[in-house]
Amino acid sequence: MSPAASDCHRNQRRLSPNVRTTFLLNLMVVATITTIPYCCNGLSLYKTSPIHRVAVVGGTHGNEYTGVWCIRTIEAQQKELKAQYPSLDIQTILGNEEAHLENKRFIDTDLNREFKCDTLCGVDGDDVVVMEEEEEEEPASREARRAKELDALLGSKCDSDNGSEIDVAIDLHSTTANMGLTLIINEGDELMTQGAAYVVGKCPGAHILMHSIPEREDRPTLSSAAKHGFTIEVGPIPQGLLRHDTVLKTESAMHALLEFFQRKNDGVDVQAELKETYPDGHVPCYRSAPARRDGEISGKITWPCDPVNPNFPALMIHESVQDKDFSLIKVGDPLFVAHDRSVVPYDGSHGDEVYLIFVNEAGYYYASSGTGIGVAITSYYDLQTGMLKEEKENACYTPLP
Repeated sequence: MSPAASDCHRNQRRLSPNVRTTFLLNLMVVATITTIPYCCNGLSLYKTSPIHRVAVVGGTHGNEYTGVWCIRTIEAQQKELKAQYPSLDIQTILGNEEAHLENKRFIDTDLNREFKCDTLCGVDGDDVVVMEEEEEEEPASREARRAKELDALLGSKCDSDNGSEIDVAIDLHSTTANMGLTLIINEGDELMTQGAAYVVGKCPGAHILMHSIPEREDRPTLSSAAKHGFTIEVGPIPQGLLRHDTVLKTESAMHALLEFFQRKNDGVDVQAELKETYPDGHVPCYRSAPARRDGEISGKITWPCDPVNPNFPALMIHESVQDKDFSLIKVGDPLFVAHDRSVVPYDGSHGDEVYLIFVNEAGYYYASSGTGIGVAITSYYDLQTGMLKEEKENACYTPLP
């Protein structure tokens, strides 16, 4: 029995029944407040508390070798990392081992699209997907089954009583697109949005890309199975190989984030330091377009596919936008080239002026991952809440530093 509860027990005789009941209810409320997540405008956010259990995931896409190298390095340096980050229990996970062994992005479906609650929690113990309005059950893909396993390791999104929840999942990715070092976070997770601001200070030139998916259950990504999720994306690099410089960029961002957690656990007021960098409390970022199709995390400019091979585009990306990630494109600017060498311009489907991201990402040739070129606008988020600020007219198209 805790001291507070013991005092309460001793004093029960001296309190009138009504006062005693009120006292006990207040004590219960105080105890409850310290253990449950808080909600803000319907968002399931967690009060900032010490971060201890961190999972670093590599190989969510099997042919992205950078993350796999990084988790192998972590496994080889456990003693050094414990000395560097004594308050953190750092675990490693190989996301899609089967796809990694075959040097493929995935086997059946994109693992990083399998974590929305309505699909993830529909996979039962018999490895079938239970469809609400269909009489027959469908066999679950191998990635759907793996997602269920990972959800149990990290969370779980499907079992709120799971006591083994990981505080943070750091998912390490690489891309064939010229994205440089990009930190991908979700709107409303104030811990991760502050972490991204901290990492940018340690890794000049890094981009912050925010997905506007405040509700955790709606996020399809692997990292959303933990309390907090953070994705590090580095490119360009071809699939299925290692580059030293890409590994170093990935590790620099990962260690900056781990340092952020350790310093917070040590009682350092990191947020006050960040306010010196962002005195108005606004952190610049890119906001991805909302998803429009199944298989998308965010909206894309799509291309038509070859009638024989759905993974082969019927249009080619124009040379003027190749390798120009985070560059502005306007209505009428060249975007695609057809077989007859005619130029297909940007049609304004996502706005008159937008920024292109994940330009010619090889993984986005697959329908399971969502085909096309990513789209974003510039914006900024509130340092304290992690929520996007309302864009002022034309301000969202101001280039970021």
